[in-house]
Amino acid sequence: MENHFGKGVMAGLKASQAGNAHSVSRFCLDYRRGFVVGYAHRLSERTGDYLSAAWEAGVLTRRYNLDSALLIDFFREMESAPRSVERCFLAGYQNGY
Repeated sequence: MENHFGKGVMAGLKASQAGNAHSVSRFCLDYRRGFVVGYAHRLSERTGDYLSAAWEAGVLTRRYNLDSALLIDFFREMESAPRSVERCFLAGYQNGY
């Protein structure tokens, strides 16, 4: 059994930019969710800006046609994540482009 989520996380951690909706549509939902998590983590580590990373995760969640409730849970489960990170994710999902 393959762990598609884990492969997506690793790909997101290595990616220099996020792909467009068409390029990622060939991957399964678990892989895409993992990619968003890994990419957002890499972005927050690189920039030190957790709010921008959460915004980008929201944008990618919408772009990749993912369930926002599943990804927002990732941010809610982070004990150190302030409520503002969750709000930025939702704003990116609703207003991002």
